[in-house]
Amino acid sequence: MTARYTEALDRLSRVSGVAGALVVEARAGLPVAVDVASGVDSGAVAALAAAMYRGAQRAAETGGYEGVHTLQLEATTGHVVVAGAGEMLVIAVAERDAQLGLVRLETQRAAESLR
Repeated sequence: MTARYTEALDRLSRVSGVAGALVVEARAGLPVAVDVASGVDSGAVAALAAAMYRGAQRAAETGGYEGVHTLQLEATTGHVVVAGAGEMLVIAVAERDAQLGLVRLETQRAAESLR
């Protein structure tokens, strides 16, 4: 794991309500760097988030938009926030009551630090 990935994950993991932070290779959906709480399946989150992001990119391009910067999944048990960082994705797994504005902002900042 490179120092840049470690720094990005450390910063994101310190946000209140974040149960996991990952850097994932966008095409394959494979985790490159992981910092998750016990009980978070990093492989499943990585694959889900990468597939959602790729699908959203295709839909955005079809609709005439240039690309996706940030994507958020809201589920009964929590949230997954994904931000593009070139060939990598930065993913935050957030608890249901997390401050989503802050989680999105820090996910975007982490992604910008990796571009």
